[in-house]
Amino acid sequence: MAEIKSIGILETKGFVPLIEGADAAVKSANVDIVEWRQIGSGYVSFIVEGEVAAVRSAIESAHEAAARVGEVISDIIIPRPVKELETTFDR
Repeated sequence: MAEIKSIGILETKGFVPLIEGADAAVKSANVDIVEWRQIGSGYVSFIVEGEVAAVRSAIESAHEAAARVGEVISDIIIPRPVKELETTFDR
């Protein structure tokens, strides 16, 4: 499997802001959605991967889009994550 260059995560309260954010993320930069997760209590998140600059741009766009229609809980960008982190994804 190829090395992950960077990952970004957006967490929202509710599914609609998550979908709005994910749509904006993939339209704004060359990233791939790795997965989405239902965390509980209405919190959901998605994970994107790609080059560091692309992930940063995607998460910024996702945050703005999701905040227009709902509540953004958090976002994070992790450049060059450790290989062991990959085992947490449902691929």
